Amino acid sequence: MLMKITLRDQVKEYLQQQMLDGQISFGERISLPTVANELKVSVTPIREALTQLQQANIVEAIPNRGFFLPKLNKKESSEIYPIIAYLEHLAICQSKYSDKDIEALEKIQLKIGNSKSPMETVTLDLQFHDTLIQNFDNRILKNILADLKIRVFLYEFHYMQNQELSKLSSKYHRNIIQEIKNGNVLKAADLIKESWLTSIKFIKVQFNTKQNDNQLTKHKEFAP
Repeated sequence: MLMKITLRDQVKEYLQQQMLDGQISFGERISLPTVANELKVSVTPIREALTQLQQANIVEAIPNRGFFLPKLNKKESSEIYPIIAYLEHLAICQSKYSDKDIEALEKIQLKIGNSKSPMETVTLDLQFHDTLIQNFDNRILKNILADLKIRVFLYEFHYMQNQELSKLSSKYHRNIIQEIKNGNVLKAADLIKESWLTSIKFIKVQFNTKQNDNQLTKHKEFAP
């Protein structure tokens, strides 16, 4: 059965892609008239799409000011990552994998290993996770994960350009693939949960490092 794709859903996908491409900056007000002009639609489906994104905590609505892409913060990352960890764990536990699925995972991991771009690496990493849960038959849970991963993408790209984490992530991927090959899906699910939870400490370290760098830059700007 084909699902009806509304104009609101198309606008939502467009806005999400704009965020992923860096076309919408942190703290930036999202102009409804500007988006309406770009897409040649009325502001109504744009407002509806932004309301949905607000409900998913991807954008923030400030009374009398409009919608904004909120800045990243450590507390949010500590809340989002465990949710994704346990939801993906559930999805994988209830999934079945064919040889074709395993081959798809191996191809993505190979591309990750050959990637030279942080943006490409993060994109492929999320693709790997999406492929892991593609056979899980729960549309609502998948939609929740998809919304959460928009924010995760922003954290991963801005705070996780770390060689140690990249190597660790690839090790998890290879072990997950091997467990699925062995028919041990429950072990694969445990590994995926562990990988997400492990990422939190790297986020905090990178976040603190960037905060310190920003503070140092400000001190230099105002130094006599």
